[in-house]
Amino acid sequence: MTKYDLFRRRIAPIAFALALGFIAYDTCNKQQRTSATIVIDYGAAERDVHAIEADVWMNNEQVSQFHREAQGDALIGKTQFKASLPDTDGELRIDVELANGEHRKTSRAIHVAEGASVTIQLERDLR
Repeated sequence: MTKYDLFRRRIAPIAFALALGFIAYDTCNKQQRTSATIVIDYGAAERDVHAIEADVWMNNEQVSQFHREAQGDALIGKTQFKASLPDTDGELRIDVELANGEHRKTSRAIHVAEGASVTIQLERDLR
């Protein structure tokens, strides 16, 4: 058996299996994600809201985006979205379009935990 045959039959498959295992390990543990539900509560101002756009920013990077629009003259209704986030602390940037066409922008610092539901109160900002 030559050195080439030894490498081809014994060492190469072992090296390939180790490399494949390392790639799988690195892929699975590269980013731990935190799943959370973001709930937007308009309070009494719900009847004035026509559309909302919300972006989640973490580590100076946009990691999630949400858009919802009311149909015709209907109320926008319950607004919530699920997000899989790379960190637990971030910022929620919100742009609300009111029925009269006016836009209100606000941002809130958020802290999420696995499976948590984070409620953002907007009634005060929309009046």
